[in-house]
Amino acid sequence: MNNNIGEDDDDLLISGARNNKKGQINLDLSNYSCNIPDITPSFDLNNFKKYILNENLNINEFQELILNCQLSSMKLRFSVWRLFLGIYKINDSLEQKINKLNQNRQDYQNLSKQYLQAETKKESKRSIRNPLLQNQQEQQKPNVWNNFFEINHLKSEIKKDVDRTHQDKQLFQSLKIKNLLSNILFIWSVKNPTISYRQGMNELAANVIEVYFTEAQGFNNLEDNDDKKQIAIFFDTKFAEEDIFQLFEQIMNAHVDMFKHTPESQKKQQLIIQNRIQKIYDQYLKIIDITLFKHLKVQDVELSVFLVRWIRCMFTREFHVEDSLKVWDAIFYDYYLTEDKQWLLLVDCIVIAMFVYVRNQILEKDDPNACLKRFLKYPPVENLAQLIQAAFSIKNVLQSANPEQALLQDQFLITFLGSRDVSKSPKIFQNVKNPEFSDENNKLLEAINLKQQDTIEVQINQAQLLLKALNQGILCIQRFNTDKSINEVKQLLENAKSELLKCLDQQQN
Repeated sequence: MNNNIGEDDDDLLISGARNNKKGQINLDLSNYSCNIPDITPSFDLNNFKKYILNENLNINEFQELILNCQLSSMKLRFSVWRLFLGIYKINDSLEQKINKLNQNRQDYQNLSKQYLQAETKKESKRSIRNPLLQNQQEQQKPNVWNNFFEINHLKSEIKKDVDRTHQDKQLFQSLKIKNLLSNILFIWSVKNPTISYRQGMNELAANVIEVYFTEAQGFNNLEDNDDKKQIAIFFDTKFAEEDIFQLFEQIMNAHVDMFKHTPESQKKQQLIIQNRIQKIYDQYLKIIDITLFKHLKVQDVELSVFLVRWIRCMFTREFHVEDSLKVWDAIFYDYYLTEDKQWLLLVDCIVIAMFVYVRNQILEKDDPNACLKRFLKYPPVENLAQLIQAAFSIKNVLQSANPEQALLQDQFLITFLGSRDVSKSPKIFQNVKNPEFSDENNKLLEAINLKQQDTIEVQINQAQLLLKALNQGILCIQRFNTDKSINEVKQLLENAKSELLKCLDQQQN
């Protein structure tokens, strides 16, 4: 018997699955204990005991790993996501965690029986009657199979997306994995009929599948011992579908508004994601980068063309898979820390950081289609950790009582904003030496070239000092384009001048 799951020839479960004698779904999940293509097993037993079973864990211990995009080094991503997304709590005992896990698994199995039973029973003759012939009383019964044609349409839509999900990977070419992905999407959709299935959900679930098997396979590869037996229940691959659904559902609970769609008679819900995009643009970007905001406004760039995808899929298409998982690490960590869990707020801040990352390329373009092309084909991010840290800084600025002042005081964010190539920025950044400025201000800028004959080490120290001051000055000057009063602009420029003078004094001393 060949245990390679890539060669499993089962039909898609939602299209007609095989059954055991009791008429229940039988995926033969024990086969998942074999080697799975495209998966590099990763699990650390000591870290599991330290971070997952530790009832006195300080969640801040994750912060540095998240900011440096190194959570994967713990080899516990799936388990940590369970924690971040509330499947169980830090202070739950081992027994409590196991009880919650078992309850969630039982809940999913009940859903499977409820929503898949009619399709998986494989009666010799299909007994599902035409809904048009059923009497009104039967139609009112809370049975999803009453609407046979809608269910078939739903299955068809899911199958189309499942068949093209990550087909460059052997893992997702496997019919067994397609079974699993199809079931999860189908059950979630019929459980949430007002939302049902929307394109993009398949990509979210696919990421969860990959993370699950990375950790489960790592656990299975451990040598058998008492410690392994104690926690085996957490990684029992007989419950792969149940456990993946649990995590996918938690993600959707936080992100579901971005998929809501309703009939024309209820237009408010149709606008949920559009309202979010408008807020990102009109409020958040305007605070963080007024120049880029105005440029996009003048060019009349239709942001929803790409932002619907960015937000709904949480950047799965904008980054390589491993990088997208690092982005999710940060999003879920921030969600855990956020008291108001209405949505994944860090997603918005990552959008702004991604805007800033390509700002110079966008500012060079005078054609809205050229701008869209850059956003739709987002370039590789060389330093993802820097972008993630910038997103956290942006969130702190946006949530502060005085965002503008908070922006000027955030040295990391100032550096991130200023580290974009200034030579390609608008003229207000390039032509800082301007006859309209006083001689004193021009002399300050000429001081950048002082001590050019010094050693490289000294020059680097000077450059770092000047960079901090100049970046703060640039941000202040940037506000010249706002609708502020003359006195407010004058004060901002005075602040910039003061910072530059302070830096120059440090050099001369």
